[in-house]
Amino acid sequence: MNGRGGVVTFFIFLFLSIVILLQILSMVQSDRLYEGLNRLDEIFEGAAPMRGAKGEPNVPAGMGKEYPGDEGDWLVWAFRVEPKTLNQISADSDIYSRWITTPYIFEPLLDYDYDEIKLVPWLAESYEVSSDGLEITFFLRDNIYFSDGVPVTADDVIFTYETIVNPGVDAANLANYYRDVDKAVKISDREVKFIMKRPYFKSLEQLSFIDTGIFPKHVYEFSDAADFNKHISNPVGSGPYLFEKWDVGREVVLRRNENYWGCKPKLKKIVYKFILNTIACLQALRSGQIDIMIPEPEQFADLDGDAEFKKQFYYLCYYEPRVPFFYIGWNQDTVFFSDQRVRLAMTHIVNREQIVTHLIKGSGRLTTGPFYIGGNQDDPDIEPRPCDPERAKELLDEAGWVDSDGDGIRDKDGTAFKFKFMYSSENTFYQRLVKVLRDEAAKVGIELIPDPFEWSVLLPRLNDRKFEAMVMGWGGDVIDDPYQIWHSSQIGNRGSNYVGFNNRQADALIEEARRTLDENKRNELYHQLHRILHEEQPYTFLFERPIMRLLDRRFENVIIHKKGLNWLEWYVPKEKQKYK
Repeated sequence: MNGRGGVVTFFIFLFLSIVILLQILSMVQSDRLYEGLNRLDEIFEGAAPMRGAKGEPNVPAGMGKEYPGDEGDWLVWAFRVEPKTLNQISADSDIYSRWITTPYIFEPLLDYDYDEIKLVPWLAESYEVSSDGLEITFFLRDNIYFSDGVPVTADDVIFTYETIVNPGVDAANLANYYRDVDKAVKISDREVKFIMKRPYFKSLEQLSFIDTGIFPKHVYEFSDAADFNKHISNPVGSGPYLFEKWDVGREVVLRRNENYWGCKPKLKKIVYKFILNTIACLQALRSGQIDIMIPEPEQFADLDGDAEFKKQFYYLCYYEPRVPFFYIGWNQDTVFFSDQRVRLAMTHIVNREQIVTHLIKGSGRLTTGPFYIGGNQDDPDIEPRPCDPERAKELLDEAGWVDSDGDGIRDKDGTAFKFKFMYSSENTFYQRLVKVLRDEAAKVGIELIPDPFEWSVLLPRLNDRKFEAMVMGWGGDVIDDPYQIWHSSQIGNRGSNYVGFNNRQADALIEEARRTLDENKRNELYHQLHRILHEEQPYTFLFERPIMRLLDRRFENVIIHKKGLNWLEWYVPKEKQKYK
């Protein structure tokens, strides 16, 4: 009797243990999604202390308290490139148009904090993310206004989203980031909900509209998308600065928004002068005609030992997650570069170590892929391919490009290997690079024909893929999504896959990474993508270069944050001010 009771008790205990274990396993499975979402919150945390509750928002500097210092004076920039448009919802937008407009004229819902690199409130005071990651709700501040006094509402947020994804709007470079959004729903004037088709690891960032800011519906509303595409100037937003004028070929001027809803910056005007020649830029800086410039690496290196210069000007150099990488792109739709062996051969003729050492004076580090070297998306085990002209000749021979007529130029099927190399004519580094590449190409029986264009002409040619090869730079992001540049859907329609890279395995990895919330697993996928790009060589990746700036020392509170410089917090003491 006692023995049977012990057996029964044992089996009851075993049964209960199994039930409890299954329950725990179920909870673990459920928590895995939560872990992914929590990881998102670790990356993007800041707008709300807890998911599912609005709570007290974190407030970035400049919104909840005054910027330091005296009011007055201007900041005068020198840009070597004049943007083609000031409309950020456009394939013609570039880093220069963004530097002018966002978040200074157009403001996002959330933006990255300069020190912790986490998303913090801007136009939105908080957000909520559903437990499955498929619903993201933003709660707008109560006191936000466009510069014309009209309140910013959920209608403007929805209008911005619907404009970006409108197939008639020329914004394929942006629309790809919203392909996982099902719809935007207005809950109230201050509350807007986005419903996702599937989770996307950058959904919170993209739905904050960091790259574009929020556009006022009452200003930009259109019935014909072609009308919106023509809207290239006179931007109107909610930001701390107002558009004053654009003298084409000369300058863009912003003035402080005296009715700004947030804390106003101290500088009264921001002027962007277009000075194409970098020598003229430096002369203008020394003479006080401009305040800040982006030097060429050679200029920067030459000034390194100039103690008198450094007494008058800040000499700034730093890395941050958005530093650009530079590359040579090979258009795979051309007869020259459709073959992987040819692209690999072209990489082998490029002496990247000498380019970094001599052309940019050591101010850069070699890259092998599109990801920031200091980040986890980059695969550190991939080594740069060496400069090896003999290997290049072997690969060209294998691909059928041989000198069949003895004229010194390789040919194939009656086509001589003479290709045009497109570059921005204003960029002195590109000018020097082309000379080096032309000589190296000639040594292996290829003729490189320089094909320079002004930026305003080059950009539409790039978007329309009207080139054979080109050199360019891509600015990075805090966390990169390579879909825009490398997914095959972005070939054509003025998308950003300029070189026509079309690889089914790469597409699958990019798509899987988008819906992978676990950062470690996602980075494993990006390492695989990195290896494919290394093998296929759609780009010859050159280097990434630190941010370099020269700035007049009359400006105070100039801080290099983890995210870089924030000139909204700069000021000039009264006794040093130049402009009224």
